[in-house]
Amino acid sequence: MMLMNGGRNGEARLLGPRTVAYMLSDQLGPNIRNLVGNADPTRSDYSFGLGLAVRTTSGVVKMMGSVGQFSWPGASGTDWWVDPKEELAVVYLSAAPGPMRWHYRQKINALVYQAIIE
Repeated sequence: MMLMNGGRNGEARLLGPRTVAYMLSDQLGPNIRNLVGNADPTRSDYSFGLGLAVRTTSGVVKMMGSVGQFSWPGASGTDWWVDPKEELAVVYLSAAPGPMRWHYRQKINALVYQAIIE
């Protein structure tokens, strides 16, 4: 929530807005190919900021969301993502082994976005 709020947690400023913008910007650039999709296809076609995956395109990615969305999947199936455009923060906890976790991540992602009516 602090990153979505530009570095603020309630009334407290923990990071400056320029620091947050830099953290959430593409740190790979166009000449580096993201190979994390080999290990987790739900994050293929994402780029990386400082410490998290960052969505830089709207149509190529296998998950629904907005450009500027940031996230990080856990090794055992957990997932979280923040979509500032939709003012949305989601934490999904699961203990799904192997490729099953990718299936559930895509399903939960689709259910959340399909529930948005505005």
